[in-house]
Amino acid sequence: MTAARVSGADLRVRTLPPAAGERAVAVPGDKSISHRILLAAAAGDRPVRIVGLNPGSAVGVLVPALGALGCALERAGAAWLVRPPAGGLPREAAGVLDLGPSSAAARLLLGLLAGAGVRGVVTGDATLRSRPMDWVVDPLRELGADLRYLGEPGRLPVYTGGAPLHGGRVRMRVGSAQAGSAVMFAAFAARVPVEVELEVRSRDHTERLLEALGVGVHHTGMRVRMDGLPPNLPGEYHLPGDPSAAAFLAAAHVLRGGRGTLRLPGVGTNPTRMGFFEVLRACGVPVREEKRRQVHGEPVSTLVVGPCSGSLRPFTVSDPGRLHAMIDEVPLAAALAASLPGRSRIGAAGELVFKETNRLVTTRDMLRAFGARVEVEGDAIVVQGGGPLAAGAVPSFGDHRIAMAAAVLASSLPGETTVLGGACFSTSFPGFDRALSAL
Repeated sequence: MTAARVSGADLRVRTLPPAAGERAVAVPGDKSISHRILLAAAAGDRPVRIVGLNPGSAVGVLVPALGALGCALERAGAAWLVRPPAGGLPREAAGVLDLGPSSAAARLLLGLLAGAGVRGVVTGDATLRSRPMDWVVDPLRELGADLRYLGEPGRLPVYTGGAPLHGGRVRMRVGSAQAGSAVMFAAFAARVPVEVELEVRSRDHTERLLEALGVGVHHTGMRVRMDGLPPNLPGEYHLPGDPSAAAFLAAAHVLRGGRGTLRLPGVGTNPTRMGFFEVLRACGVPVREEKRRQVHGEPVSTLVVGPCSGSLRPFTVSDPGRLHAMIDEVPLAAALAASLPGRSRIGAAGELVFKETNRLVTTRDMLRAFGARVEVEGDAIVVQGGGPLAAGAVPSFGDHRIAMAAAVLASSLPGETTVLGGACFSTSFPGFDRALSAL
């Protein structure tokens, strides 16, 4: 068992003897889909009840921003009711739209504002203002959007001038799903056709959501074409569990020895998000899906992990598509590698430089604090596993993925580890400490 508790801004993890048998642990709603359904509902023409919205602060920053656009959002237990403004989004936002540290919220909102012709200013905290926005701004300008940098070029704050968007074709120059999705949300809000040529096949929640809402979405190779049809929002929308959150619990189960079986019910199993579970399978961990079904265009299953028997193998990730299917779990995969015998390598990971932290560097430094042998080689993280690891004080760098990866690794080590600043896990997984203890 593992005892995990918050102490001030830190997360303390203490390992107890493992328990056998079967465990079932629930995970919060999908963070990526939460952003998208909130924005779609805000631009709709009817109230939508959203069940299972991710409760983390990365999603919560959208609530006041949408309120400044005339939307009414009411929380009732596990559900949110979103009422769009009568007559559509306003011509001008009521104040500056501050998205805190959430790049997904900021980039997707920029697309929505550009498409809806709303005049406003999008900004964020110091971390977000240091992250690139030209991935989104440049293609939106190609479609006619009036977007202006109010500070450093390529960075927030950005002013949206309300110019009408025309249809057309744009080619994305990065693999980030946020960039392509921003363009799609702009076309969705403007009701114009657009063709987006993707750099790499990354998470496709936007395409699945819009298609489920009745928008014509067509795939040809690496191109996605939208017809500009008006949406048909449901009165109620149910979110699947977040596969990224599930990955951290699955890894903790495996690192604790994998005795018994871990069941993770109601998890979204979109293939563009299942890269970490493919890594587990490559290492020799049994992973299967039960109770498969489709919910609003997204595949959902109960994930069953373990039991594990025998020694596990190191792994290599080199394909960009596979990397993007686990891009949020790279720190976790590196933590797993530190406990495996042999050399593991995670390549094609250059976009990690632009996450909440430079995750190539912060993943390396977090693991080195445990005593792991880790190097950054270009756009790759290389881990020589199997060496001695020790509990202690470990940095999180204020990054929720680094903090949770550290806690998961700590759960397999004797003694107590303090993840400094580790309470930031609430960005995406409130209750992570309790879920880790429930294993």
